[in-house]
Amino acid sequence: MKITRISKRKNRRLYDVFIDDEFSFSVSSKNVLQKFGLEQGRTFQPDEFHELRRKIEFFEAEYILLEFLKYRFRSKKEIFRKLKSKKISQSTIDAIITKYQGKGFINDENFAESYMLDLISYHPQGNFSIKQKLKQKGISNEIIKRLSEEYLSGETEHEMAIRELSKRKTKYMKLEPRERRNKALAFLQRKGFSYTCARECVEEVLFNEEN
Repeated sequence: MKITRISKRKNRRLYDVFIDDEFSFSVSSKNVLQKFGLEQGRTFQPDEFHELRRKIEFFEAEYILLEFLKYRFRSKKEIFRKLKSKKISQSTIDAIITKYQGKGFINDENFAESYMLDLISYHPQGNFSIKQKLKQKGISNEIIKRLSEEYLSGETEHEMAIRELSKRKTKYMKLEPRERRNKALAFLQRKGFSYTCARECVEEVLFNEEN
């Protein structure tokens, strides 16, 4: 087996590697070519070639993962989807996840706690909505239950609904009472707040004369 050509794709960073005059694989940068000694004329035995391809894929996957983790925690499911979308093999994905779980970089409970607190503080919504979003991120029911007992209560939901309504109070107060109540209720329910919570908060913010 012999590298007969390496060509850079137009308008992209990718480099295509041809083995015995047929396209074999691509790498993401010139740095990868240099790191793994990929150059025209290099020859391989089949076992050596397959081991090299495994190492290159792991290196590329690791780079993708670390870039993905640069700005916030990610759930295991998010990471799996990201690597799968880049056509990383299942065996490499499993190896990457195992390695970085061991390092503490991938931890669904830490992710879920951070994500839940971010929603409570900066993106208020109903307790049901928050739990559903965690499920969509692949968080287990056990973790969701444990964190919900710690951070999500009726009082927390009430406070979030009050905050959301208060931002729009001036807008709603321009409406006739019936329309005001209906639109405010619909708004809160779209945000995942229970009907009981939404009704109480609408009355408190928009119909309590002391406010």
